[in-house]
Amino acid sequence: MSSIPPRITDRTRRGTTGTRTLAASSSAGLSELPGLPGLAAALLITLLTTLVMTLLLASPGTAPAAERPPEDQKVEPIGGLSFKDEVELTVVNIDVFVRDKDGTPVEGLTREDFRILQDGDEKPVTNFATFTEETFVRKAAEAALVLPPTPAPEQPDQPAVPPGTDLTEPQPVFIVLYIDNENLKQFDRNRVLRHVRTFIRDVMVPPVQVMVVSYQRSFSVLQPFTDDPHLVLDAIRSVRTHVGARGELETRRGRLLRELRQAYNQRSSTSSTSSQVTSDLYGLVRAYADEVSNNLGFTLQSIRQVGTMTAGLKGRKYMIYISNGLPVVPGKDLMYELAAINQQAPLLSLMAPYNRKRHFDSLASAANAQGMTFYTIDATGLDAASEISAENLSSADPTTPFIQMENLQQSLQIMAEKTGGLAIVNTNDFTKGLEKIKADLFTYYSLGYSISSSGGDKVHSIEVRVPGHPEYQLRHRRTFVEKSLESRVQDRVTTGLMFDVDDNPMQLQTTNGSPAPADQSRWIVPITVSFPMETIALIPEGDDYVGRVVLFVAARDTEGKQSDLQRQIHELRVPSADYKTRGHDRFVIELSLLMEAGSYKVVVGLMDQVTRQASYTTLRTVVQSAE
Repeated sequence: MSSIPPRITDRTRRGTTGTRTLAASSSAGLSELPGLPGLAAALLITLLTTLVMTLLLASPGTAPAAERPPEDQKVEPIGGLSFKDEVELTVVNIDVFVRDKDGTPVEGLTREDFRILQDGDEKPVTNFATFTEETFVRKAAEAALVLPPTPAPEQPDQPAVPPGTDLTEPQPVFIVLYIDNENLKQFDRNRVLRHVRTFIRDVMVPPVQVMVVSYQRSFSVLQPFTDDPHLVLDAIRSVRTHVGARGELETRRGRLLRELRQAYNQRSSTSSTSSQVTSDLYGLVRAYADEVSNNLGFTLQSIRQVGTMTAGLKGRKYMIYISNGLPVVPGKDLMYELAAINQQAPLLSLMAPYNRKRHFDSLASAANAQGMTFYTIDATGLDAASEISAENLSSADPTTPFIQMENLQQSLQIMAEKTGGLAIVNTNDFTKGLEKIKADLFTYYSLGYSISSSGGDKVHSIEVRVPGHPEYQLRHRRTFVEKSLESRVQDRVTTGLMFDVDDNPMQLQTTNGSPAPADQSRWIVPITVSFPMETIALIPEGDDYVGRVVLFVAARDTEGKQSDLQRQIHELRVPSADYKTRGHDRFVIELSLLMEAGSYKVVVGLMDQVTRQASYTTLRTVVQSAE
């Protein structure tokens, strides 16, 4: 589909109905990697918006200019939900995993044991809770479930919880099991999944829910979030029939290595290598690195999309990412081989255009902003250095296997360490690694501190310390992203495309009409959004009462193609003489969505800029093909 650049025209007139038109390609803004198209580029939605007010409005051109009310007149807003404080306080919650030198969870710490530094400044710990497996056992018991092992009975002379601990219920836990078939070998994947199945049986207790995602050229949700372990296990079993794509790539890489080694052996025996051979090898290595780099871009987009989808969920969010690793520098080991053959080759300048470390840093930063913690598993295990054998003695660079292993694992470590998770690498005993993940799910400290909201989006660095215990290992996310209300509303609208959002204090209502053909492949779908005027704050402004709302709309079809989030600002202006008699009328926004054939979920969000309240509603619509 051809890309239509974003365009916005505004013909809104004061006191009359207005029309606003938007058109945008769904691929716009999805990728941060240069030259890569958006993952969901096949879905295009155009919004043609008409505002309809069932109020007696002033005639166009005759509305009086805004005037300041007399100083002795008390100015109060009309309508709207309750106002939030002028200075909004935000409680920043941080999950902290404290482990001893053996990796065993450290329990029994109190609020006074911790220090929190934001941007280098210490913040008082205002909220504190400690969670252990027993906490979740109690939660499971309340739901008539059993989580083995049963906790030991409490001693009568010991308190139930350490002094100074807040008795707080566990937050909902959302685990995304991400199986990256595009970057997995089939045998390695199935070996890891055998251990994962046992892990799932152990951890799926209230309030834990699991979603299974598979990626192989395209993103697929095999099982949406559920608390039923049988559904999750069925989804995991279905993956075993898929062929991992990493094997084919490794075969190509092996052929290139053999050619490079032949050239190296020729150089060793003749003390020279033809310039044509060297040029050809450079071309082959670059072509390989270009392809791997392109595939990596789509992989990172897919991982990022999961974080975007879940950003609006309230609770703890984890991704268990399984692959054979991702290259920070695509083709790095082959470039070292080239440099060994041609000792005058500028190695750094060869690698620099392919260095993708900043993209992994960006992915981790986005995950921190979305509240997602990565747990990465290298399915290769101890076979990562399998190339270190007699046949590699003729390698141009004997460190090549180690370079490849480090290159693939560094990405997994960046993703995990910067989000407070764990990277499970260089092991064939995945059970131990999964036990550490289980310990993180059920045994941790929740620390909170208050900040005055800046009203915008701002990144803060976070450091947590336990003074006096240098032997303890602390893990937590490194950054906190302070989000504006508008950013949080956008997150919830996007999340609503996958998971139902039930939060509608403004009584939004949506209805859809019959689609009308627009061209050979697209239809115009009329959709009406309305809400009672009394749910919006209207502030006196001259002889009118004025309110301003921001409307957000996004859509997703059943194949997973997703539109960009559309944003519109609307002004409500009502003559003061009419409000008391017509205040219960509904304000109506008529949308026309330009869509291809398919079944869609449309999510609408509305934010009152005055009261800082938000509301959400969902609509499902079907566009039938004429064929």
